[in-house]
Amino acid sequence: MAQTAGKKKQGSIVEILKEEILSGRIPCGREMTQNELAESLGVSRMPVREALILLEYQGLIQRLPNNHVKTADFSEDYFREIFSLCRELEEKALETGISMKETLKVSWFADPEPEELEIHRQISRNLSHAFLRKTLDTILEIYVDYAVRRSFYDKEAGAEKLKRAVSGLPEERSERLKAYFAGLEEAVWKERKGVC
Repeated sequence: MAQTAGKKKQGSIVEILKEEILSGRIPCGREMTQNELAESLGVSRMPVREALILLEYQGLIQRLPNNHVKTADFSEDYFREIFSLCRELEEKALETGISMKETLKVSWFADPEPEELEIHRQISRNLSHAFLRKTLDTILEIYVDYAVRRSFYDKEAGAEKLKRAVSGLPEERSERLKAYFAGLEEAVWKERKGVC
């Protein structure tokens, strides 16, 4: 974790710790203290404590007694369940009957190469239930964002799979979304191979 000290200026403590945990540089199930993290990041305990609250909400750590935390156990099932939930929430958002042209507005059709995450965000906006929308947004900003930034991930092919899935017929959508999210899961596991 000593490598993180120099990175603190590149982003927030939350972003630094999120990347370190998801990448496996902070191993699965590792117990740490707030003091240990603050010292390795070269900051006071207060911003670390605030970051840990967010990371717990995001499912990346578990709080333990005496200011200790433990990183999540990222088994294959962990990511599979996260991406499955994301797919289910997106399917729910797409069931509203609004055409994808309406849902994705002008940006997708005006820009032939939209950012993949922006397509997900526009789908999320279709969820009328605020809690489900917040849950989907959290998954997108943590886990989907992490997956699409992996070196093993083919962004062009992924974006094309996503476009075909959401713009296709409802009866084809589920299978196409499953294939799309399987690609994200594969990218994460190639990156994390041998980490936990």
